[in-house]
Amino acid sequence: MKKRILFIFMITCFLLLFGCQSIKKDQFQLEGKQDELVHESTNFLVLGVDSRGEENSRTDTIMLVNYRPEDRVLKLISIMRDSYVKIPGHKHLFDKINNAYFLGGEELLKETIQNNFGLDVDHTITVDFQGFISVVDTLIPEGIQVDVDQTIIDDMNLEMMAGENTLHGEDLLKYVRFRHDERSDFGRVERQQTVLLDVIDKMNEKVNSFVGMTKIPQLVHDTIKNVETDLSPQEIITLSSMVFSQPIEQIDTMRIPVKDGFTNQTYDHAGAVLELNFLKNQEAMQKFLSEPTPVNDEP
Repeated sequence: MKKRILFIFMITCFLLLFGCQSIKKDQFQLEGKQDELVHESTNFLVLGVDSRGEENSRTDTIMLVNYRPEDRVLKLISIMRDSYVKIPGHKHLFDKINNAYFLGGEELLKETIQNNFGLDVDHTITVDFQGFISVVDTLIPEGIQVDVDQTIIDDMNLEMMAGENTLHGEDLLKYVRFRHDERSDFGRVERQQTVLLDVIDKMNEKVNSFVGMTKIPQLVHDTIKNVETDLSPQEIITLSSMVFSQPIEQIDTMRIPVKDGFTNQTYDHAGAVLELNFLKNQEAMQKFLSEPTPVNDEP
């Protein structure tokens, strides 16, 4: 049975640390996977799911989050959902990567990522639309300030003027999901990464203030039901203690496919897809994970 926790593991660490203040590091021994979390690079698969209560749904957001405790670096890799990849057991062999989750859930998506990019996934964190809205409104009730252009306003039926606006859960979800302009999914991935970094910044501000710390237990209670993960309570406590004692010093982002690492193609069974140059994308991903320099570029 999965344990339900917060949206992304870094925020989870902060919240659960303060929500479990009575637990000290010397009250448990780090063994097996707990020890790996402390000493080894760990890959988290963070999924935003296009779900309205259906049994099967597709992933609207696919993000690999790599945490390296030795140098306190967090690396975020957004995999565009139209990436055309080989899906194990698929009758057409290749399809859009977000169809892997529809066909076989997290396990098939993890296997698909391993087979196509050579990266193992250690843990998964999944949030659906309603969970996103609830988490954002609970964690950041004051909202997130973003620049909204008229195209997004018209397409997503937002009641505001073009320019700088403060968005809350439901409108912010529309903002990060928008893709109906010339930049399509490339612009959406960029907005998702920007909003995620803003959420992390605001969470840092909250936990670094006395008033913010006093509200953390209630935030945990209010958000814990909205997100799923395969992290055990012991592993959550381990991450919480580690991130607090060794704060993350750098966050880098990249997008797959990289510039000049794909072509636009159309297939009858899949529609319009991004056909990847797998060697180029695999090399870029490995370089990004092994070096501190961000690999962010335009389509």
